[in-house]
Amino acid sequence: MLSSLFSLLLLLNLGIHGQTYSIEEPDLQDEIESKANSPAIHQELKEKIRKSYVANIYLPDVKEKSKRKMSFTYTVPEDLIIDGKVIAKKGQVINVLDKVKLTTKYLFLKDYQMPLFEKLVSKNRNIAAVIIQGDLLPLNEKYPNHRIYMGSRQLIDKFGITGVPSMVYQEGTSIVVEEIPYVTKH
Repeated sequence: MLSSLFSLLLLLNLGIHGQTYSIEEPDLQDEIESKANSPAIHQELKEKIRKSYVANIYLPDVKEKSKRKMSFTYTVPEDLIIDGKVIAKKGQVINVLDKVKLTTKYLFLKDYQMPLFEKLVSKNRNIAAVIIQGDLLPLNEKYPNHRIYMGSRQLIDKFGITGVPSMVYQEGTSIVVEEIPYVTKH
C-alpha cells in the first residue's frame, strides 16, 4: 500500500512551490569553453606538446668503429602458455629471433648526426632513425618520408648501446650492434 502511494506521488507533478532563484555561478559548459579558448591555455598546451617531442638521453659520441653480436637466447623459467597452448616447456632453451624477425635496421643517433642517416638511407631505405638527443619536430618536418622515432632508455639498455651513432639490426638469430663513428662540428 505504501509503495503504491509512493509511486502515485512520483507520477504527480506537484508544481513549483515557493520562490525560485537564478543560479549566480557561471554555466559549466560556458566556463570550460572560455578557458579552452584562453591564449594562455593554448600556449601552455603547445609548450607541453613541443616538450614531448624533445629527446634528452645522454650517450657519448662513438670514436671507433666496432661491431658486436647479442644473443636473445634464454631458458624458459616456467611453461609458456598462449591461448591454452604450450609454446615452450619449463627449462627449454629458446631464441626469440627464431620466430620473430627484426626486418628494419635502427640507427640510434643525436639530431645533429642526421646527415649520416641521410647517407645510409640513400643506400638502404629500410633504416629508421631513433633520436636519443634533440628535437624531433623539425626532423619530422625536414624528413617527412622517413621513419624517425624517439629513443628510450629501455631500448638503449636492452641493446647495450654505449655510444652513438649505433646501428641495430638482425643477422641470423643474433642482434648486431654496430657503432659507427661520425665526425662533425656542432
